[in-house]
Amino acid sequence: MAASMWTFLLVICLVLITVDATPNILFILADDLGYGDMGVYPNPNTTHGRLDTPNLNTLAKQSMMFTDGYAGAPVCAPSRCTLMLGRHTGHCTVRDNGQSLKDDDITIATILNKAGYHTALVGKWGLGSNGTDASPNNKGFEYFYGYTSQENAHDYYPPFLWHNEKQMEISTNKNASAKKCGYPYTTHCVWAEDLMVNATLKYLEEAASSSTQPFYLFHSFTTPHAGGIGSDGETGVPAPYDLPQYKSEWPRVERDFGSVVTMQDQHVGEMLKKLEEVGLDKNTVIFYASDNGAHNEGGHSYKFFESSGPLRGFKRSVHEGGVRSPLLIRWPGVTKPGTVSEQQWGFWDFLQTAAEIAEVPTTSLPDKLDGYSLVPTLKGNNQEQPEYIYHEYCHPNEDHKGWGQGIRFKNWKSVRYNANDTTVELYDLEDDLSETNNLASQHPDVVKMAINYMNTAHVDANFCGH
Repeated sequence: MAASMWTFLLVICLVLITVDATPNILFILADDLGYGDMGVYPNPNTTHGRLDTPNLNTLAKQSMMFTDGYAGAPVCAPSRCTLMLGRHTGHCTVRDNGQSLKDDDITIATILNKAGYHTALVGKWGLGSNGTDASPNNKGFEYFYGYTSQENAHDYYPPFLWHNEKQMEISTNKNASAKKCGYPYTTHCVWAEDLMVNATLKYLEEAASSSTQPFYLFHSFTTPHAGGIGSDGETGVPAPYDLPQYKSEWPRVERDFGSVVTMQDQHVGEMLKKLEEVGLDKNTVIFYASDNGAHNEGGHSYKFFESSGPLRGFKRSVHEGGVRSPLLIRWPGVTKPGTVSEQQWGFWDFLQTAAEIAEVPTTSLPDKLDGYSLVPTLKGNNQEQPEYIYHEYCHPNEDHKGWGQGIRFKNWKSVRYNANDTTVELYDLEDDLSETNNLASQHPDVVKMAINYMNTAHVDANFCGH
């Protein structure tokens, strides 16, 4: 009887420890996945059917799903900068691909690491090279496996990947080319995404076996971004094999695009299964999002699957299609499964959200943050909408116009193509989600407010070439 009592008390203690344990944080980031690519998001005009994303659809049912989530920028590196630093693109130090974080930039990985988290990055970094102060290991990540270079990440079959600051050769991929590894010889080379997903699965196993430390794991996919085989060129979306749901009469690049989206979905399913297998699922907060809107590169057309859904524009646009992102957040025991939120949230809000999840005091956070914590919304409480959602991009957008800014405040969305223009476009997203009816001439007071927001949000620190 006494032994049974001790067993009972031990079980109770373990349950209490599990409940009270500091949550792990897993952020899964897709690369160039459009708002309409995930099956649970609206896509009213598709003529080729919805992409097959069963695991993400299931995750959405288990999560709080956001209709008004925003990536940090309409392209890769600036978007990741906002996610790391908690600043929007008007203040972030990386505002274009090919730039690096600055020496004094403090990332969420550094903050969580100092708070006792083990920190890991698997996949694409794109914010600084190894051997510099902007390498992943020098920006807060204790473990890194993947690509440091924005351009090298275009190569789906690279000759090496980085493990921390050491190059790990992939001998099968030496001299990889479309001739050597393309159809029907894709199994002759190794798809980097498989290696990176395996690294994440192994990491989760090891994290479970050393249960003394919570973790922050950032898994940064390179798909469905355009890429190549043995090359940094964006010549297609080279899937390792065909999936039967994508029809043989479709263009190869579109079958490949659909296949890599579904393969990413399968890989996310493997991560979710692994969390459950090793007993981490109940104490891990999962974020899933895309780094910008749908791409239109490598011969792929974003219109083939209507990847932007009901939104205007695509990657590189400051219209909604370039910056609005699918966003799922699952926090077991906190977020109510299957809820849909219209709370507006951008990547620069992740830092403060993650910090509050990890119970990091606000006094330990950097100054001059642009974001806010979404935790009250995740707990089912009402929050005021942020004053505005701001994006900028240093190059022409999909309309082939100049340096662009986009601002959303309440339901208004305004776009300005050149930083010094006194004219802007203005849309009411509540009635015109596709941004087709420019109301600027009818609302001069709102236009004035939009220009004021844009002028205030942008700080010119020689990061943009205008």
